[in-house]
Amino acid sequence: MTAATEGATGTRQRILEAGIGLWVGQDPATLFSGFSVARVAEAAHVTRSTFYSYWPSTAEYVADLVAFLIELDATNYPRIVAESPEDNTPTAAVTDVPGLIVEICSFHLKAAIRDPTLGVRLGFLSKADDPSVSAPLRELYRRSDALQYASFAVSLNSWGRELREPFTERNMQLIFSVLLEGLASRYRLDPDDFPLELYGWTITMLLPMITRRPDDDRDLFEIVDSLNSWPAIGLSTKLRDHETRSIQFSPPIASGTMRDITIAIRRLLARVSFGELSMSEIAVVTGYSELTLLQLFGSRPGIALCLLFINSFERYQQLESEVLGLERLRLLIDINRDELSRNPAIAQNMMLLLGGHTALPRIDLIDFDPRPMFTEAVRQAIERGELSRNLDPMQFSDVLQRTLFIEGSQLAAATPDIDTVELLLRGAGAVPSQPHSTTTTVSPS
Repeated sequence: MTAATEGATGTRQRILEAGIGLWVGQDPATLFSGFSVARVAEAAHVTRSTFYSYWPSTAEYVADLVAFLIELDATNYPRIVAESPEDNTPTAAVTDVPGLIVEICSFHLKAAIRDPTLGVRLGFLSKADDPSVSAPLRELYRRSDALQYASFAVSLNSWGRELREPFTERNMQLIFSVLLEGLASRYRLDPDDFPLELYGWTITMLLPMITRRPDDDRDLFEIVDSLNSWPAIGLSTKLRDHETRSIQFSPPIASGTMRDITIAIRRLLARVSFGELSMSEIAVVTGYSELTLLQLFGSRPGIALCLLFINSFERYQQLESEVLGLERLRLLIDINRDELSRNPAIAQNMMLLLGGHTALPRIDLIDFDPRPMFTEAVRQAIERGELSRNLDPMQFSDVLQRTLFIEGSQLAAATPDIDTVELLLRGAGAVPSQPHSTTTTVSPS
């Protein structure tokens, strides 16, 4: 390199350093509104003509300034941490991992707050829509992300933690960097309303979810699956909390109440579909508060179950007593199928109950439960040798009825040619079904 070339390079770098010095020492917003060639030339101790000999416009200078900042920032964050005046030796015990995380995070947050280029990087974000700035700015942030995350990656490795799917290392770099710089800039704005431990508290909360032991193969969504129980648990908790206070607003629960309310709801369905029926409408018709209805039925799917129960119960009772065993069981199955096909919304609600996502009704208050009659038909079929004698009547009855609920849902529409219930019966030793009369299974009015 000739002396002239070396001098030119030195002058160019001095002008860039002067620009960085202006950004570091002043408010970036002020610089964007009053950034000028004259100010940079004065800071670099050069003339304006010298400035223009390197950059024909301020836009090109700003783009080079971002690129120059990348070079400076390549070792900036580690240097800021290394030169921190505070002792970085943790005081928490080695076995106190949460305490260690909070201490380490607080130390890094303080380092980020002191980083003189933090404001520069944030200031350049207002120029991110400029293509000449956005590309080097993206590179600047990616390098910064990797450097800020590096120390945490070492800690995770020493603790034997791995990333949990679907998180990647790049995801983690973004999370750590965005939190760190966002909190650091907010602290600069309002330090009195900002605990330095906040970064550590947040990371402590996130790490058990986004990292895992090597022998833990669960992904994020398996870990947080318990969230699906929030609505039902929250509802039942509210009901318990308000039960004493609300009891005076509802009539006392008498024998037959569940039957009477269910019949009243069935009458409503003649005018309103189940999907449009609200708890408030049911409360007006029955005279019971919405809270009491929830205490009795547990949920809307619980109401659907009671509607299915009472319709099936009444139709079961209409069957001739002489029809026994497997023949009777097949008739009960037909009744269930008919009820579910006539009430698609009820069938859909049965799936919610089977999945355990909603509360069940008070079974002890139901005097129209058809399930014992179904189980009795299974028991008769076993005793008559029409089904395998190795079957437990109650267990097989439960399997058949649950399968009927599933078959009545939209899931079964995908396989209309497969009769799952009939397959279960055949597997249990039943002979193929024969055509039979359904005149005894008329629906109740």
